[in-house]
Amino acid sequence: MVGAVTKERRASSALEMFGCSASSASTAYCGLVSPYSARLDPSRQGDLVEALNDSTAALFVSVPGFVSANFHGSLDGTRVINYAQWASETHFQEMMERSDVREHMAEIMAIAEKAEPRMFRVRSIHHALANKA
Repeated sequence: MVGAVTKERRASSALEMFGCSASSASTAYCGLVSPYSARLDPSRQGDLVEALNDSTAALFVSVPGFVSANFHGSLDGTRVINYAQWASETHFQEMMERSDVREHMAEIMAIAEKAEPRMFRVRSIHHALANKA
């Protein structure tokens, strides 16, 4: 029982770190928005995007609950935005418990100067209208 409490506390802390609460599990998509600052100079932005791309293709696409990831680089090269969607906060919580994910995060933070991740509940999505010719 002590192990379960410890695991629950770790999971709760991970969710709180990303602006969620363990008691607010949702069936709607949960979006992780994480702005990163490239370390030292804009020339590191490519390294950061490459690391995010590689780990997503090698790891996250097969993690249960993963929906999508989008990486946006600022035009001045000083920021990268990671917008990832998860099927639920529970899936996100379970992902955060994985040792391979923690290794990935350490690699990312070796490149990024700072990360400011927050979780959001997807409230609305809009797509372009198809051309009606």
